[in-house]
Amino acid sequence: HIDPKYLRRLCEACPSFVVEPAEGKEYAVLLRARAADFVDVCSQEDPYPSALWTGIEDYFERSPEMALPGGRYACAQVLRGRKLPALEGRSLGEVCHIVQL
Repeated sequence: HIDPKYLRRLCEACPSFVVEPAEGKEYAVLLRARAADFVDVCSQEDPYPSALWTGIEDYFERSPEMALPGGRYACAQVLRGRKLPALEGRSLGEVCHIVQL
């Protein structure tokens, strides 16, 4: 068990990290040298092209009996592993967002 207050102090002391407040008592630790370009998997915004949705629909129409895991993350991992052309080049975060939508 790691004390969360100790962990936060440790992160704040590291020059490679930026510690930002989040909801409530939560916080986020980011790498100082990298852009914070995370995908909000809970966003209801659909920034994906219609061709992506058509490709996914075609895939499921060809494989109607296919089972997928129940969780968003596990489902996204399986879909990426199946190498759907419609998901090519998409990050795991984007695929999680697509599953959420």
